[in-house]
Amino acid sequence: MKRNVKKLLLPLIIALGHVSFSYAENIDNLESMAIANKVGALNGSTRMMCGKVTRCSLTQTTQFYTNHKYLPVWTAVGRIKPEADSLLTLLRHSYQDGLNPFDYHTKELKEMEQQINEGLQSTNSVDPGLLADFEVTMSDAYLLYVRHMELGRVDPLVSYPDWQVSRRSLNILDFYNQAIAQNNLVTSLGKLTPTYSGYADLKAQLAKYQQIASDGGWQTIPAGKDLKAGSVDSRVEILQKRLAATEDYKLDDTDEQAAKYDDDTTKAVKQFQRNNGLKASGIVDKTTLQSLNVSVEIRIKQIQLNMDRLRWLPNNMGNKYLMVNIPSYSLVIVNAQQIDLAMPVIVGGGGNNKTCVVNSKITTLELNPFWGIPNRIATKEYLSKIQKDPSYLEQHNIRVFNPQNNQEIDPTGIDWQRVTQTNFSYFLRQDPGKKNALGKLKFLFPNDCGIYLHDTSNPNLFGKKARSLSHGCVRVSQPLNLADYLISSTPNWDDDKLESAINTGKHRWLKLAEPLEIHIVYQTAWVESNGQLQFRNDIYKADNVDYPIYIPKLAK
Repeated sequence: MKRNVKKLLLPLIIALGHVSFSYAENIDNLESMAIANKVGALNGSTRMMCGKVTRCSLTQTTQFYTNHKYLPVWTAVGRIKPEADSLLTLLRHSYQDGLNPFDYHTKELKEMEQQINEGLQSTNSVDPGLLADFEVTMSDAYLLYVRHMELGRVDPLVSYPDWQVSRRSLNILDFYNQAIAQNNLVTSLGKLTPTYSGYADLKAQLAKYQQIASDGGWQTIPAGKDLKAGSVDSRVEILQKRLAATEDYKLDDTDEQAAKYDDDTTKAVKQFQRNNGLKASGIVDKTTLQSLNVSVEIRIKQIQLNMDRLRWLPNNMGNKYLMVNIPSYSLVIVNAQQIDLAMPVIVGGGGNNKTCVVNSKITTLELNPFWGIPNRIATKEYLSKIQKDPSYLEQHNIRVFNPQNNQEIDPTGIDWQRVTQTNFSYFLRQDPGKKNALGKLKFLFPNDCGIYLHDTSNPNLFGKKARSLSHGCVRVSQPLNLADYLISSTPNWDDDKLESAINTGKHRWLKLAEPLEIHIVYQTAWVESNGQLQFRNDIYKADNVDYPIYIPKLAK
């Protein structure tokens, strides 16, 4: 419909805006004209008003109605379809998936639904403008819910602009149109729930913590001396109640004596410490107290954010895959839901050294790799070392190249004292060998931020508890075990041949016959196979984003 035609319709819509009319066969046409008027009145704006007080959330809402010829989806013959009630019920319970029902205009839709139903009861007619408001608002809520469930409520491009994230994609308009064509608007939404078992586990824990919040949460434990076995203190009772709230400790309601820090309390504290990545001493020191006193609301937000980040994973994780969790400094290979291999890893530090979130496939091994030193590392870390000791390059088997023609340059002919970070015009490459920063093995997978898994020349760092120490790549503690696992299906290769090839010291590429799915994730909350909910430090401050939570009022 052209814009001048829409302008001709405007007086009709205004005239109908407050006039009650008898239902006739053209009621849907009148509603369509009202929708056309709403969309046509944009005047270059990217978003329209869904209703009188509600602005649409997505530009796709206007695109949909333009492409759909302004036909209603959620109403027919001036009445709300049963599918609309089903969707509203689903949206009101979206908190179960860590979403906020208010994002989907549930309050405004309820009010409009009530006005429509009251009009039908009193005069058997409804203002087509009101129907249009309800219709457009419903579509906006539907499309936004699809986007959140499939892609995540947090947009990493907006919230983490310095952190490249690889995630799945979905055309939400195509999804909507297909659901309309197949007449399964609401049932189709079930396909959006992640099938990864870790999502369902976190969802169950979220329900538990939402119930705790609905019941009033837990009391803060006052600061004081360390609590440990034998302590008798009013704070011990508060500690036990805190642990009981999350079902880590069972209160003895029959004991009227002062609470005592007994063996059961020590055991519960140790379990809490393990679940939070702390040293399992059984003593409530300052660090443990701080973790115990994190509010239930913050824990709910943390669980919800981690559920949201799981939506970046592919719909089908595959039967076998490798997963690196950045905050837990861990790598596992999962095969038919069983762990075949597990090991600690070192991940990127903060700032420009973050490890990216990636979904890809490991395709190639590099034996005795060269290390092309990134420019930011060469200028910020290596230049000063070279200036202090010109022999540093030779001692560490580092060669200098002209990046324009890849020709090697004699470093002794360079006046390094005149080289700065801004005029540095060289490419540094470290040869294979014992001093090579990548060690003896490198594991390659396509990604947008140029990271990979690799061995290290400094394995002592794996003894540290906090291991965000690399420049972005992931260092693995058992590179040979990982390589042996990956080549198991590659013809003419076995453990002995791999080790022999590495021992030659010669650089070599090895293409895997069966590439392995790799998922590098950022989970500060997850559930272990034993059912224990885990929390870890937010080393990249990724949880520190605007993510309003909704606490439902639940019956005990």
